Amino acid sequence: MRPALLVAVAIGAGCSRGGGDSRSRLAVGEERPAPGETLDLEHPETALGLSAEEVARRIGSFEWTGAVEWTAARAGADAERVRVTEEHGLRQLATGDFEVRAEVDPGLGPGSARGKQVIFAHGQTFARAQPAPFRARPTDRGRDARRFREDSFGLARSLLALCGPALRLEPGGTDQALGREARRYRFSLSPAAATEPPLAQPAGVPAPPDPDTRRRRAFLAGRVPVSAEGELLLDAVTGVPLRVRLSAAFTTRAQGDVRTTVELSAQLTAFGAAVASIAAPEGALPDERKPAGPSTALEAAGLKRRGEEARDAGEPSEEPAE
Repeated sequence: MRPALLVAVAIGAGCSRGGGDSRSRLAVGEERPAPGETLDLEHPETALGLSAEEVARRIGSFEWTGAVEWTAARAGADAERVRVTEEHGLRQLATGDFEVRAEVDPGLGPGSARGKQVIFAHGQTFARAQPAPFRARPTDRGRDARRFREDSFGLARSLLALCGPALRLEPGGTDQALGREARRYRFSLSPAAATEPPLAQPAGVPAPPDPDTRRRRAFLAGRVPVSAEGELLLDAVTGVPLRVRLSAAFTTRAQGDVRTTVELSAQLTAFGAAVASIAAPEGALPDERKPAGPSTALEAAGLKRRGEEARDAGEPSEEPAE
Protein backbone atom coordinates (compact mmCIF):
# COMPACT_ATOMS: atom_id res chain seq x y z
CA MET A 1 0.00 0.00 0.00
CA ARG A 2 1.20 3.51 -0.80
CA PRO A 3 3.35 5.11 1.97
CA ALA A 4 1.22 8.27 2.04
CA LEU A 5 -1.88 6.15 2.34
CA LEU A 6 -0.38 4.29 5.28
CA VAL A 7 0.32 7.61 6.98
CA ALA A 8 -3.28 8.60 6.49
CA VAL A 9 -4.62 5.21 7.56
CA ALA A 10 -2.86 5.70 10.87
CA ILE A 11 -5.16 8.59 11.72
CA GLY A 12 -8.11 6.22 11.60
CA ALA A 13 -6.91 4.62 14.82
CA GLY A 14 -4.62 7.42 15.94
CA CYS A 15 -7.45 9.06 17.88
CA SER A 16 -6.94 6.28 20.41
CA ARG A 17 -4.03 8.24 21.65
CA GLY A 18 -5.69 10.83 24.06
CA GLY A 19 -25.22 -8.04 -11.04
CA GLY A 20 -24.93 -7.65 -15.05
CA ASP A 21 -24.00 -4.77 -17.33
CA SER A 22 -25.79 -2.29 -15.11
CA ARG A 23 -23.70 -3.00 -12.00
CA SER A 24 -20.03 -3.72 -11.40
CA ARG A 25 -18.60 -5.28 -8.23
CA LEU A 26 -15.14 -4.13 -7.14
CA ALA A 27 -13.12 -6.73 -5.24
CA VAL A 28 -9.70 -6.32 -3.67
CA GLY A 29 -7.24 -8.53 -5.51
CA GLU A 30 -9.92 -9.81 -7.91
CA GLU A 31 -8.44 -11.20 -11.09
CA ARG A 32 -9.54 -9.48 -14.28
CA PRO A 33 -8.32 -9.82 -17.86
CA ALA A 34 -5.92 -7.08 -18.89
CA PRO A 35 -7.93 -4.12 -20.22
CA GLY A 36 -7.97 -3.64 -23.96
CA GLU A 37 -7.54 -0.48 -26.00
CA THR A 38 -11.15 0.62 -25.53
CA LEU A 39 -13.63 1.12 -22.72
CA ASP A 40 -14.61 -2.12 -21.00
CA LEU A 41 -18.34 -1.69 -20.44
CA GLU A 42 -18.52 -4.93 -18.48
CA HIS A 43 -15.85 -3.91 -15.95
CA PRO A 44 -15.28 -0.13 -15.92
CA GLU A 45 -13.39 -0.41 -12.61
CA THR A 46 -10.40 -1.89 -14.45
CA ALA A 47 -9.74 1.57 -15.88
CA LEU A 48 -8.59 2.71 -12.43
CA GLY A 49 -5.87 0.07 -12.55
CA LEU A 50 -4.23 1.55 -15.66
CA SER A 51 -0.66 2.74 -15.17
CA ALA A 52 0.40 6.21 -16.27
CA GLU A 53 2.33 4.70 -19.18
CA GLU A 54 -0.75 2.78 -20.36
CA VAL A 55 -2.87 5.93 -20.18
CA ALA A 56 -0.25 7.79 -22.25
CA ARG A 57 -0.19 4.95 -24.77
CA ARG A 58 -3.95 5.25 -25.21
CA ILE A 59 -4.48 9.01 -25.15
CA GLY A 60 -1.01 10.52 -25.63
CA SER A 61 0.89 12.88 -23.34
CA PHE A 62 -1.22 14.15 -20.44
CA GLU A 63 -1.24 16.17 -17.23
CA TRP A 64 -3.04 14.97 -14.11
CA THR A 65 -3.75 16.29 -10.61
CA GLY A 66 -5.09 14.55 -7.51
CA ALA A 67 -5.98 15.55 -3.96
CA VAL A 68 -7.05 13.62 -0.88
CA GLU A 69 -8.33 14.84 2.48
CA TRP A 70 -8.43 12.40 5.41
CA THR A 71 -10.30 13.25 8.61
CA ALA A 72 -10.64 11.10 11.71
CA ALA A 73 -12.81 12.12 14.67
CA ARG A 74 -13.91 10.53 17.90
CA ALA A 75 -17.48 10.98 19.11
CA GLY A 76 -18.25 12.25 22.59
CA ALA A 77 -17.60 15.24 24.80
CA ASP A 78 -13.81 14.85 24.58
CA ALA A 79 -13.87 14.48 20.79
CA GLU A 80 -10.53 14.46 19.00
CA ARG A 81 -10.05 15.32 15.34
CA VAL A 82 -7.11 14.67 13.02
CA ARG A 83 -6.85 15.98 9.45
CA VAL A 84 -4.31 15.02 6.77
CA THR A 85 -4.19 16.33 3.18
CA GLU A 86 -2.32 15.13 0.11
CA GLU A 87 -1.63 17.03 -3.14
CA HIS A 88 -0.30 15.23 -6.23
CA GLY A 89 0.58 16.23 -9.78
CA LEU A 90 1.88 14.33 -12.82
CA ARG A 91 3.04 15.31 -16.29
CA GLN A 92 3.46 12.18 -18.40
CA LEU A 93 4.79 12.25 -21.95
CA ALA A 94 4.07 9.66 -24.61
CA THR A 95 7.86 9.22 -24.94
CA GLY A 96 8.03 7.81 -21.39
CA ASP A 97 9.50 10.89 -19.69
CA PHE A 98 7.57 12.25 -16.72
CA GLU A 99 7.56 14.65 -13.80
CA VAL A 100 5.66 13.88 -10.59
CA ARG A 101 5.29 15.72 -7.30
CA ALA A 102 3.58 14.85 -4.02
CA GLU A 103 3.03 16.78 -0.81
CA VAL A 104 1.56 15.50 2.46
CA ASP A 105 0.40 17.88 5.21
CA PRO A 106 -0.13 15.96 8.47
CA GLY A 107 -2.02 18.86 10.00
CA LEU A 108 0.58 19.63 12.66
CA GLY A 109 0.82 23.33 11.91
CA PRO A 110 3.10 25.58 9.81
CA GLY A 111 6.20 23.87 8.48
CA SER A 112 4.94 20.32 8.94
CA ALA A 113 4.10 19.67 5.27
CA ARG A 114 6.58 17.54 3.34
CA GLY A 115 6.95 17.23 -0.42
CA LYS A 116 8.94 15.32 -3.01
CA GLN A 117 9.48 15.89 -6.73
CA VAL A 118 10.89 13.41 -9.25
CA ILE A 119 11.83 13.96 -12.90
CA PHE A 120 12.63 11.15 -15.31
CA ALA A 121 14.02 12.61 -18.53
CA HIS A 122 16.02 10.96 -21.33
CA GLY A 123 16.64 7.85 -19.27
CA GLN A 124 17.88 9.68 -16.16
CA THR A 125 16.25 10.17 -12.76
CA PHE A 126 16.44 13.36 -10.73
CA ALA A 127 14.79 13.76 -7.33
CA ARG A 128 14.49 16.22 -4.49
CA ALA A 129 12.74 16.66 -1.19
CA GLN A 130 11.22 20.11 -1.53
CA PRO A 131 12.57 22.75 -1.25
CA ALA A 132 16.05 21.16 -1.51
CA PRO A 133 17.79 21.18 -4.92
CA PHE A 134 17.52 18.28 -7.36
CA ARG A 135 20.08 15.51 -7.25
CA ALA A 136 20.91 13.05 -9.99
CA ARG A 137 20.06 9.40 -9.26
CA PRO A 138 22.21 7.53 -11.82
CA THR A 139 21.62 4.05 -10.37
CA ASP A 140 17.83 4.29 -10.48
CA ARG A 141 17.26 4.08 -14.26
CA GLY A 142 13.63 4.99 -13.64
CA ARG A 143 12.71 2.02 -11.44
CA ASP A 144 12.08 3.90 -8.19
CA ALA A 145 10.89 6.95 -10.12
CA ARG A 146 8.14 4.88 -11.72
CA ARG A 147 7.20 3.39 -8.35
CA PHE A 148 6.87 6.88 -6.87
CA ARG A 149 4.79 7.97 -9.89
CA GLU A 150 2.37 5.06 -9.55
CA ASP A 151 2.01 5.70 -5.81
CA SER A 152 0.57 9.10 -6.74
CA PHE A 153 -1.30 8.11 -9.89
CA GLY A 154 -2.86 5.15 -8.05
CA LEU A 155 -4.74 7.29 -5.51
CA ALA A 156 -8.16 6.06 -6.60
CA ARG A 157 -6.97 2.47 -6.85
CA SER A 158 -5.74 2.60 -3.23
CA LEU A 159 -8.99 4.05 -1.93
CA LEU A 160 -11.03 1.45 -3.81
CA ALA A 161 -8.96 -1.25 -2.12
CA LEU A 162 -9.80 0.23 1.28
CA CYS A 163 -13.52 0.24 0.47
CA GLY A 164 -13.33 -3.39 -0.58
CA PRO A 165 -15.78 -5.55 -2.53
CA ALA A 166 -18.85 -3.69 -1.24
CA LEU A 167 -18.06 -0.72 -3.48
CA ARG A 168 -20.07 -0.69 -6.69
CA LEU A 169 -20.24 1.25 -9.96
CA GLU A 170 -23.48 1.92 -11.79
CA PRO A 171 -23.90 3.58 -15.21
CA GLY A 172 -25.00 7.21 -15.00
CA GLY A 173 -25.28 8.38 -18.61
CA THR A 174 -22.85 10.44 -20.66
CA ASP A 175 -20.89 13.65 -20.11
CA GLN A 176 -18.09 15.78 -21.53
CA ALA A 177 -14.56 16.28 -20.15
CA LEU A 178 -11.66 18.06 -21.86
CA GLY A 179 -13.79 18.25 -24.97
CA ARG A 180 -14.14 14.47 -25.17
CA GLU A 181 -17.25 12.34 -24.84
CA ALA A 182 -17.28 10.41 -21.59
CA ARG A 183 -19.28 7.68 -19.89
CA ARG A 184 -20.34 8.47 -16.33
CA TYR A 185 -20.52 5.90 -13.53
CA ARG A 186 -21.72 6.44 -9.97
CA PHE A 187 -20.15 4.92 -6.88
CA SER A 188 -22.31 3.37 -4.18
CA LEU A 189 -21.86 1.04 -1.22
CA SER A 190 -23.57 -2.29 -0.84
CA PRO A 191 -25.58 -2.70 2.40
CA ALA A 192 -23.60 -5.90 3.01
CA ALA A 193 -20.43 -3.90 3.75
CA ALA A 194 -20.87 -3.97 7.53
CA THR A 195 -21.37 -7.75 7.61
CA GLU A 196 -18.23 -8.74 5.71
CA PRO A 197 -15.67 -10.66 7.82
CA PRO A 198 -12.53 -8.85 8.99
CA LEU A 199 -9.22 -9.41 7.25
CA ALA A 200 -7.17 -12.23 8.75
CA GLN A 201 -3.64 -11.69 10.02
CA PRO A 202 -1.23 -13.18 7.42
CA ALA A 203 0.40 -16.39 8.62
CA GLY A 204 3.98 -16.03 9.75
CA VAL A 205 3.83 -12.24 10.21
CA PRO A 206 5.10 -11.34 13.69
CA ALA A 207 3.13 -9.01 15.90
CA PRO A 208 4.37 -5.43 15.48
CA PRO A 209 6.29 -4.12 18.48
CA ASP A 210 5.30 -0.45 18.19
CA PRO A 211 1.83 0.98 18.95
CA ASP A 212 1.58 2.97 15.69
CA THR A 213 2.00 -0.12 13.51
CA ARG A 214 -0.49 -2.05 15.65
CA ARG A 215 -3.04 0.73 15.16
CA ARG A 216 -2.49 0.74 11.39
CA ARG A 217 -2.96 -3.01 11.16
CA ALA A 218 -6.00 -2.86 13.42
CA PHE A 219 -7.59 -0.31 11.09
CA LEU A 220 -6.81 -2.30 7.94
CA ALA A 221 -8.04 -5.57 9.44
CA GLY A 222 -11.11 -4.21 11.20
CA ARG A 223 -12.23 -1.31 9.00
CA VAL A 224 -15.92 -1.17 8.14
CA PRO A 225 -16.97 1.06 5.22
CA VAL A 226 -20.20 2.81 6.17
CA SER A 227 -20.77 5.11 3.17
CA ALA A 228 -19.41 5.84 -0.30
CA GLU A 229 -20.56 8.13 -3.08
CA GLY A 230 -19.04 9.84 -6.09
CA GLU A 231 -18.60 9.52 -9.83
CA LEU A 232 -16.16 8.23 -12.42
CA LEU A 233 -15.86 9.64 -15.96
CA LEU A 234 -14.22 7.37 -18.54
CA ASP A 235 -13.25 8.42 -22.03
CA ALA A 236 -15.84 6.83 -24.32
CA VAL A 237 -13.22 5.75 -26.89
CA THR A 238 -10.10 4.73 -24.95
CA GLY A 239 -11.54 3.94 -21.51
CA VAL A 240 -9.04 6.28 -19.84
CA PRO A 241 -10.23 7.79 -16.52
CA LEU A 242 -10.81 11.48 -17.17
CA ARG A 243 -12.14 12.37 -13.73
CA VAL A 244 -12.89 10.57 -10.47
CA ARG A 245 -14.47 11.82 -7.29
CA LEU A 246 -15.04 9.54 -4.32
CA SER A 247 -16.10 10.26 -0.75
CA ALA A 248 -16.01 7.36 1.72
CA ALA A 249 -16.37 6.89 5.47
CA PHE A 250 -15.14 4.10 7.77
CA THR A 251 -15.47 2.91 11.33
CA THR A 252 -13.63 -0.01 12.92
CA ARG A 253 -14.89 -3.04 14.77
CA ALA A 254 -12.61 -2.30 17.71
CA GLN A 255 -13.40 1.44 17.92
CA GLY A 256 -16.91 2.16 16.74
CA ASP A 257 -16.77 5.72 18.08
CA VAL A 258 -13.95 6.69 15.69
CA ARG A 259 -15.07 7.71 12.20
CA THR A 260 -12.63 8.24 9.33
CA THR A 261 -13.73 10.08 6.19
CA VAL A 262 -11.83 10.34 2.90
CA GLU A 263 -12.45 12.86 0.10
CA LEU A 264 -10.70 12.08 -3.19
CA SER A 265 -10.66 14.21 -6.33
CA ALA A 266 -8.47 13.47 -9.36
CA GLN A 267 -8.65 14.40 -13.04
CA LEU A 268 -6.76 14.81 -16.29
CA THR A 269 -6.21 18.53 -16.88
CA ALA A 270 -4.61 18.49 -20.35
CA PHE A 271 -3.47 16.07 -23.03
CA GLY A 272 -1.74 15.96 -26.40
CA ALA A 273 -0.07 19.10 -27.73
CA ALA A 274 -1.17 21.09 -24.67
CA VAL A 275 1.36 19.20 -22.51
CA ALA A 276 4.78 20.85 -22.20
CA SER A 277 8.00 18.94 -22.76
CA ILE A 278 10.18 17.69 -19.91
CA ALA A 279 13.90 18.38 -19.50
CA ALA A 280 16.50 17.52 -16.91
CA PRO A 281 16.55 20.15 -14.14
CA GLU A 282 19.25 22.77 -14.48
CA GLY A 283 21.89 22.81 -11.79
CA ALA A 284 21.10 19.33 -10.47
CA LEU A 285 23.68 18.22 -7.91
CA PRO A 286 25.58 14.95 -8.29
CA ASP A 287 24.47 11.88 -6.38
CA GLU A 288 25.78 11.87 -2.80
CA ARG A 289 26.40 8.25 -1.86
CA LYS A 290 27.52 8.84 1.71
CA PRO A 291 26.90 11.61 4.21
CA ALA A 292 29.57 14.21 4.89
CA GLY A 293 31.72 13.35 7.90
CA PRO A 294 35.29 12.72 9.04
CA SER A 295 36.11 10.86 5.82
CA THR A 296 35.07 13.86 3.76
CA ALA A 297 37.26 16.16 5.84
CA LEU A 298 40.24 13.81 5.45
CA GLU A 299 39.74 13.71 1.69
CA ALA A 300 39.65 17.51 1.51
CA ALA A 301 42.92 17.70 3.48
CA GLY A 302 44.57 15.05 1.33
CA LEU A 303 44.98 12.72 4.30
CA LYS A 304 42.96 9.75 3.12
CA ARG A 305 44.95 6.51 3.30
CA ARG A 306 45.88 4.57 0.17
CA GLY A 307 44.04 1.46 1.29
CA GLU A 308 40.82 3.39 1.56
CA GLU A 309 41.37 4.89 -1.89
CA ALA A 310 41.92 1.47 -3.41
CA ARG A 311 38.87 0.01 -1.71
CA ASP A 312 36.63 2.88 -2.86
CA ALA A 313 38.05 2.68 -6.39
CA GLY A 314 36.86 -0.90 -6.57
CA GLU A 315 33.31 -0.11 -5.52
CA PRO A 316 30.79 -0.21 -8.37
CA SER A 317 29.35 3.16 -9.31
CA GLU A 318 25.99 1.77 -10.40
CA GLU A 319 23.68 -1.15 -9.80
CA PRO A 320 23.78 -4.07 -12.26
CA ALA A 321 21.52 -3.47 -15.22
CA GLU A 322 18.06 -4.99 -14.83
